[in-house]
Amino acid sequence: MKRRIICICMVLAVLLALAACVDIPESAAYAAHEYGDDYEIDHEAVARAGLLAQGWDEDTLDSMVADGLSLRNIYNQSRFMDAAQAIMQGEPYGPSGEVIASQYLGGIYFDELGILNVTVLAGAFNHPASVTAIDEMQAMGIIVYVVEFNQQDITAAIDRLNNMHQLAQEAGATSWGQGAENGVTIWLDPYTPEQMAIFVTFLQAHNIDPAIFIITPAVTPEMRDHRANNIAEAAAHPRDIIALVGDVEVSRTGIAFSLENRTSESFGYGAPWDLAYFYGGQWIPVTHLPGAGGGMWTMEGYDLQAGGIKSYRVNFEWFFGELAPGRYMFIRDGWLGGWSRDMPRTFAVVEFEITTATPLYLPPEPEEEWLPYLQVVSHSNVTPVGMRVVVENISAYDIDHRAQLIFIVPAEHTTTGYPWEWWEYHLPILQFEGEWEDHFMQGHGFIPAGGRLEFDINWEAIFGELPPGDYKIDLSIGGQAHPPHPTGWGFGDGLIAFTVG
Repeated sequence: MKRRIICICMVLAVLLALAACVDIPESAAYAAHEYGDDYEIDHEAVARAGLLAQGWDEDTLDSMVADGLSLRNIYNQSRFMDAAQAIMQGEPYGPSGEVIASQYLGGIYFDELGILNVTVLAGAFNHPASVTAIDEMQAMGIIVYVVEFNQQDITAAIDRLNNMHQLAQEAGATSWGQGAENGVTIWLDPYTPEQMAIFVTFLQAHNIDPAIFIITPAVTPEMRDHRANNIAEAAAHPRDIIALVGDVEVSRTGIAFSLENRTSESFGYGAPWDLAYFYGGQWIPVTHLPGAGGGMWTMEGYDLQAGGIKSYRVNFEWFFGELAPGRYMFIRDGWLGGWSRDMPRTFAVVEFEITTATPLYLPPEPEEEWLPYLQVVSHSNVTPVGMRVVVENISAYDIDHRAQLIFIVPAEHTTTGYPWEWWEYHLPILQFEGEWEDHFMQGHGFIPAGGRLEFDINWEAIFGELPPGDYKIDLSIGGQAHPPHPTGWGFGDGLIAFTVG
């Protein structure tokens, strides 16, 4: 059953998401299906019985209901799934073996009840094979109705925009895709008559039919209000929690600065940030470039540990262009400690000035070099089951150390350094008793900046007693780096060549 759930999600997730609210024309051809519009029927109970008959189990269905999902919707999706897949691939599904000719087939999607909707061009009803396929679809309970554009037209328009992504964005399009409506939905920013005219001119200049596009605002009034409220909240937020330390380096297209977490909890945040400018006694959102207002943020998560200091370098040219002279504020919001839905937000705020003398770009950033924090100084007292290791902290941070045993490789597979093939040739891990951490995690101890830690490792429980010979062991050395380290993660190279006599 889990496999079936995954199959539904993978094959039809896009179709399900696209059809949340669709106005079906009154002329839509609609054949009677198991539910119809009889509201006296307990649809959820009927759907539960149908899903159980298909092989779903009560626990899974109860879990879906607890998550607010409609069993009616899921049941219809499930029973129409094979038909949807066949129609998308141009394969027959009815007993006649006929299909709707591809030149007449529009988009297909599931509506809010989970019923499969198929759109066709009017010409399909003058094509005998297509008419037969449509009649069979209607008999199954599939909704079929007439639209203007077929699937090839829609897909071709999307492909053209994908190939001209930069130009489309400059014309105001933040994103685009196929919705439940018959056409290509364009999210435009700003959503103004002037910008719409610019976008239509862009389409015509590249011989793309504007009629196939459904233009909608990328930034709604609710989104604008949320942004303005967010900036106002940030401006009123205390500045001594996630605080600026040191100088701010400024250009008209970017800034560089450092922040310190002066709390006892970690500061978690994502990729998004914002800019505001001071005008008329208040902070106002900086206007985005056309095509950028909908946001194009990736979904990474970041952390600044309690007491940590981190340097940031932010380029805003792609989002706002060049800033005019004035007073500005950089804003990033996040949370302290573990995230929860109703927890208050915490803001990192940096104010800066742009003048006529401010350079256009920041100086080139030095190439970042990833240096280890710890290194193995020596090893000794090698036995068939362990050895003594000395690790030095070569960083500027105190570290709570631990070493994890990764693998041991015999000498004949160690001549080329550290290849991925070691994962195939390392010694097998034995069955062992007790907790995993008790055997693989060793070498615990505190190492001050510039200090050393001597510890013994023992691999007998996981690799056994080694016969005489040459080997290499891979230790993951490192641990919790103390503030002002930004993230608290210190690492090092723990590769050791050794001989068992």
